Amino acid sequence: MRHFFDQAYYPVLEATVGRPYALYVHGNNDTTGAVRAVESIATGLRWKRLREPVTVIGTPEAKDREACWELGATTAASLMP
Repeated sequence: MRHFFDQAYYPVLEATVGRPYALYVHGNNDTTGAVRAVESIATGLRWKRLREPVTVIGTPEAKDREACWELGATTAASLMP
């Protein structure tokens, strides 16, 4: 993801204003820094967060998979005409 932001930030800066985004982050110990970094970049790009990020620490459980499914469904629904 960092490579995308490093390579694409300026080329997409004006072209993607207002686009929706959703975020899932998995970490072994912490996800705070990753979430903060992505949200900072998304704010700079002026993207619209669809909902709170889904964060998972450790081994994903059924509730985490369900949260990711909901995140994907929300994202897909936001892209429908």
